[in-house]
Amino acid sequence: MNRIKKIYQNVIVQILLSVLFSALTSFLYLIFSELKPTTFSILGLSFIAFGLFWGFLFNINYLSKQNPIVWLLFPFFIFTSIGLPFLLQEINLLDFILYIGVDIGICLLIAGIYWKLFGLIIPGALIVGISPGLYFAWENTNSNNPLEQTGIFLVVFAFGWGLITIASRTLTKRIVWWPLIPGGILAVVGWGLYIAGNPESAIGFIGNTGSVGLIIFGIYILLMRRSFHQ
Repeated sequence: MNRIKKIYQNVIVQILLSVLFSALTSFLYLIFSELKPTTFSILGLSFIAFGLFWGFLFNINYLSKQNPIVWLLFPFFIFTSIGLPFLLQEINLLDFILYIGVDIGICLLIAGIYWKLFGLIIPGALIVGISPGLYFAWENTNSNNPLEQTGIFLVVFAFGWGLITIASRTLTKRIVWWPLIPGGILAVVGWGLYIAGNPESAIGFIGNTGSVGLIIFGIYILLMRRSFHQ
């Protein structure tokens, strides 16, 4: 009975500290930022404060018990991603798709890696590729050429397939190479569409995206080297 009471008291203390830290963080942000108190900004800050509550609760619990409760990170990512677009000067649907989509994908990747479920890694990696692909193609661009925009989306989406291969390295020592087939096809088709839509800046686009691909390949090599040492 005393043990249950002690656990209950520890949970209450962790919740109170998380509420205090999240409220203090939000208050300091309001003081030092140039945020204008509008309906959308207050709504966004409320979502972020609620998300920070879960993040602080995860950290406090981990520091006290050294046993991470991974699911506490999921509401932290989700509610924070919902609140961030409300703090932008112009609210756009693609901003929500970017932040929420990427964070949902990260949550699925974390769950898949932690609980060793490859079935969660695949949709998580693909969502991480689709969300920024939509954003960079149709929001963060000065182009109105549909060929160029579709090419940008396909190339960014291809990185999501490559991310499956990287994340799978944490679960198995075998090379999961099959995602590289659709990823490579999407990248080649995307580069071709971009060249057709904007041949003047095609070299720079291919060079930039190729550099990102090399970085991803380098991360995979590091993970492979780590598995060899283990």
